[in-house]
Amino acid sequence: MGDPCTMLLMMGSNSKCIENVRRMLEKNISPMPIIGLYVAIASVSCGYAIIYNSVFMFSSLLPTNSFLFVKFFDLNATWLTLLAVATKLTGDLTSPMLSYNDNFSKISSTLFLTVAMGQFFTTLGSMNGNDMRSNVMALSILVFTILVDLCIQLRTGVLDFSLFPEIIFALVLLFCMFIAIVCSALALPAIKKHAESKHHMLVKQMEATAGQHSLNRVEELRLRVTKYWVMAASGSPQFLITRLPTFVFTNIITLFSALISILGYIRSYTTEAYWITYCPSMQSDYKWSVSLIIHSQLIAVMLPVFFAAILLTTVMSYKYEDNGIKISRKEFTVEPYWTENLVEWCQTPISMRILRYILPTKLFHDTKSLISTVCMLHQTWVVRFIKFCCVVSFYVWLPLLFLVNLLRKLLSPAHQVSNDQMREEIADLSHFVILLEGEKQLPKPLMRKIICVVNSHIKWGKNQPPRSLLNLLKQSFFYKGAIQFDSSQVPSLLSEEPPHCWTLPVMTLTTIAVALPNIANQHVDELVRCVDEGLRYASYIDVLDEKHVLKCIKNAASVVWVGVKLHKKWLDKDLGDTIREICSTREIIQGLADEAERIVKEFSSTRSQYLVENPLYWPSNVLAANSMYRISRTILLYYGNGEYQAEELFRKLICMIANILTACLINLPHLIATKCINNSLEERFRSVDNAAILFGEIEDILKLFEERQFLGIGPSQPLCIDEWLRWMECETQDPTVSTSSTDNGASSTVESNDELVIVPM
Repeated sequence: MGDPCTMLLMMGSNSKCIENVRRMLEKNISPMPIIGLYVAIASVSCGYAIIYNSVFMFSSLLPTNSFLFVKFFDLNATWLTLLAVATKLTGDLTSPMLSYNDNFSKISSTLFLTVAMGQFFTTLGSMNGNDMRSNVMALSILVFTILVDLCIQLRTGVLDFSLFPEIIFALVLLFCMFIAIVCSALALPAIKKHAESKHHMLVKQMEATAGQHSLNRVEELRLRVTKYWVMAASGSPQFLITRLPTFVFTNIITLFSALISILGYIRSYTTEAYWITYCPSMQSDYKWSVSLIIHSQLIAVMLPVFFAAILLTTVMSYKYEDNGIKISRKEFTVEPYWTENLVEWCQTPISMRILRYILPTKLFHDTKSLISTVCMLHQTWVVRFIKFCCVVSFYVWLPLLFLVNLLRKLLSPAHQVSNDQMREEIADLSHFVILLEGEKQLPKPLMRKIICVVNSHIKWGKNQPPRSLLNLLKQSFFYKGAIQFDSSQVPSLLSEEPPHCWTLPVMTLTTIAVALPNIANQHVDELVRCVDEGLRYASYIDVLDEKHVLKCIKNAASVVWVGVKLHKKWLDKDLGDTIREICSTREIIQGLADEAERIVKEFSSTRSQYLVENPLYWPSNVLAANSMYRISRTILLYYGNGEYQAEELFRKLICMIANILTACLINLPHLIATKCINNSLEERFRSVDNAAILFGEIEDILKLFEERQFLGIGPSQPLCIDEWLRWMECETQDPTVSTSSTDNGASSTVESNDELVIVPM
């Protein structure tokens, strides 16, 4: 289109053309404040995420709080796009920036991006190799675009020369932050590989010394969870990356970026007279939106810098506590993991499919080796420079560390009292810490925090135990009640019976108990609460059993249980007071059996034979109906033409449910051990965290099983209910009689005949 001034000169005195051009220019720049408002909204969105991320990182410094590695503000396409919008003014090469705020908005956007990149640092540990490469490449494009745009604006005079020092500092800080992130990203694959190798080695050693018997004792299981937690916490990629010198370096850059941003904002008041004198009433096309952008980005920068200062003080105090003020030459040693990934890339052979189209193959290999060597040298010197900056910052920070240490002694003298038990526990568990190469040991405050965190998680789980489930399990005597829910004398409706799972028979037995007449509503509601808590843990066991139970069978119980728990309905069949008042016990059970048989036969008659013969493709309602048919027919077969007493049957069903849940839940130690071991490196920290909370919840249940010597018994495949049924059938061949005490102290007789256990409510 050309320069507007040139166009005006060419048109000379043609006032009509001048007026048309003026209107066209006004029309073109009219949406610019709205665009600036859009940039301010993007800045507010990113700023909120940065503050949220900083608050959670700060809360992780508290002694009993977990290591909160928040992924809310993650290095991904969404946040990079928002950051590109938030820094739009930095990339504007043509709009004249006539006021101080206009010029400072470009510097503010650059520093805002620098602080945001510092928040990306810890999220690198949660990424796999492909995601990290693509995201770092996208970040590189954004950073270099801004760097080039700012340099062009300095050259063309779009930016005022009086702000030259701030611009240079902003460029240097942005580049240094980017280099620190790239160096850490290059080292992270090797760090993860060594951490995974060390974890597997420690697991083998622990399994060899502990053995399977450790799962049968509650205290041994607690110690085992603690050991796995120490390995998971110390070997977490997010925690490993915070122990790199680059983490300290990024926080230093964050502090400087925020300082320059705040000083630049204060300077706007002192230089206002100068700008008014030489540029009176002049502003850019963005007009009032520039002020919104500056203030939104300034607020987003100020809070993270406060938390970064506290984080730096904490990290450096660990070094001060372990090493005093002595810095050795080893501080400048470049560990192998910094360049290991580059070495592997250099040694990786090039695909012959690529070389087939390249004639000078030797030149290609030599170029690759040269690039790798340059990158390794660059990585080495950058790491040394970063370590040097960390050492200098440590000595600059030293007076503050002395002050913090003095205040800590004055305000909490009890903290200095030696705790022999904690010291002994740290010594025992220090062998399970996963260290970086070059690390001698983890700082003692961090070890204390790791142990305090796992203890607090176990305590938190213990404060919300499944009390109703525990009361139900106390009514279990772990005998024939666990195998009498399904009789082999009941004929099958279809050619093939689906395998059993733990949750489906429990749900079906509870449904029948809910439908029985003459049972007080409080007893029914209490049973539903007990079973609801039990099904939660039983579903965990079912998920582990990948060999014997189909996924659709596991889901059938959870789908049907929602209706039973919330609406007292089983597959739209009412189980409430209306049915219970007009029908007898036998009629209710017969009605459930007939309805279940109708559903199964309707499915077999309307679907193809292939679907009918394969339980893998049965819908949830058919699986639930088949279970209801077999269990209700078993009850009818058991009573025959005898008298049906609702209260007696209700107690028998309760005992049968308790026995099945007991047989299922003695696998909870195996569940906890599996949560601690069978997971990837990125998910292990959260999995062991959940295992510690789960242990706290079920500790009383495990102690009950330990008192009754239930742990450690059963078949060789404890996760499978079918194996349990076969094992218990063999165990109950010889008639025996035993007595046990109920929860209220009354005696109950457990007989090995056709009678089920009757336990008073």
